[in-house]
Amino acid sequence: MRKMLGVKEIEKLLDYVSFDIYSRLLANRHICFPLENGAYLIGFHFCDIRKPEQRDERICIYCGPEDLIFITDNKRCVELMSDIDEKTETYRQLLQFFNAITANDVYELEKFEDRITDLEDSLIKEKKSKSRNSDMIISMRRELLKLKRYYEQLTLITEDLTENANKAFNAELHLRFISLDKRMDYLLNSVLHLREYITQVREAYQAQIDIEQNQIMKIFTVITAIFLPLTLIVGWYGMNLRMPEYDWSFGYPFVIILSVVVCVGCIVIFKWKKWF
Repeated sequence: MRKMLGVKEIEKLLDYVSFDIYSRLLANRHICFPLENGAYLIGFHFCDIRKPEQRDERICIYCGPEDLIFITDNKRCVELMSDIDEKTETYRQLLQFFNAITANDVYELEKFEDRITDLEDSLIKEKKSKSRNSDMIISMRRELLKLKRYYEQLTLITEDLTENANKAFNAELHLRFISLDKRMDYLLNSVLHLREYITQVREAYQAQIDIEQNQIMKIFTVITAIFLPLTLIVGWYGMNLRMPEYDWSFGYPFVIILSVVVCVGCIVIFKWKKWF
């Protein structure tokens, strides 16, 4: 018999498990506890990877040979569970539910990879870095961290199920759960790959910012180098000494021409050296 309950009715699990096990369910973020009667008590937080910005919702499942108690307030999970034939064996219903909540996850992760690729292309094409790119990288990293934690708990649950500690599954069903566990491992590895990818994009973005900053510092350095000789001329003629050039009628124009020649000469040399 299958029962669909809300989170507020979770205390009804005490009719099937001891208070100690019930307390462990409430205390842990995820749990997969085999019971002596061939049943499993499972708890985890569901994340809709199509909308990772939404808050995770708690799901608790008691799956025994005769009874399946499904507890959650998540509408999508309720819909997926409702689509499963209630007359099917309880363990198969559990298997079908986990297959249903991860059915399209591969395609969603591929879309996520396309988003990262588009971001990388935009960073390469743009001549100047923009703050929105940094915000997008931070947002994607947070989403991937959330997905990593989500698949980690699912992987731990499916690993416990494949151990079949209480001999609840027959050989054929056990193989199906092993296949499910491999899928969870694949999804987790895909998320880890995406985290490495976005890290590489972030490092490339940071390198681009460093290049821009170095270019700015290079311009300031060139400007300083051009006007440094003029500073020397100013210091030379600013001394409180009697110089022969003071009595020369062309002394003032000479200093002007000398300053212009020095500036132009520095610019020509820097251009020839390709310093800017």
